[in-house]
Amino acid sequence: MNTFFRVTVAIYAFISTIIGAVVMISPFGEKKLMNLILERAEINLYNSNAYDVIVFIIGLMFMLVSIAILSSGIRGKGSSKYISRDNPAGTVNISAVSIENIALAMSRRFQGVKDAKAKAIFRKDALTISIRLQAYTDVNLPELCKGIQERVKESIETSTDIKVQNVTVNVENVSQQGE
Repeated sequence: MNTFFRVTVAIYAFISTIIGAVVMISPFGEKKLMNLILERAEINLYNSNAYDVIVFIIGLMFMLVSIAILSSGIRGKGSSKYISRDNPAGTVNISAVSIENIALAMSRRFQGVKDAKAKAIFRKDALTISIRLQAYTDVNLPELCKGIQERVKESIETSTDIKVQNVTVNVENVSQQGE
């Protein structure tokens, strides 16, 4: 789901939720708003208890559907969890976790890396790796990052036969050795 559609659905669901709540609550308060609407439609049902129940149920259903749409608009569809490759013997599914573990293993082998976290993102046939890094102060950061990018890309492509489109390394923290 693209961003524009997700934002549009979220706005619709938010407004619909508010309208649903107002409609749902209207039978229990003063009936001025509903009276105005029903007067135009020439409906006299609003004076009965059946009206209160029917309007409450319709409002509740409207609000529940809107909340469901809102939650689906926020959640969105991220990247796939597996990338599939067909071969003569069948299909091979390689998980994002497997690729992330390869990236982590390669990143942590470099001297000067205190800690690393990796995320593999599959989009159609493109694989992007994002690495968040904590390094020590006595390291040349541009050289370290370049080395990690090259080694992670090479390692993933060699071991999984999946083309890596991009490896991004973000240095989030630098600290003294021993901290």
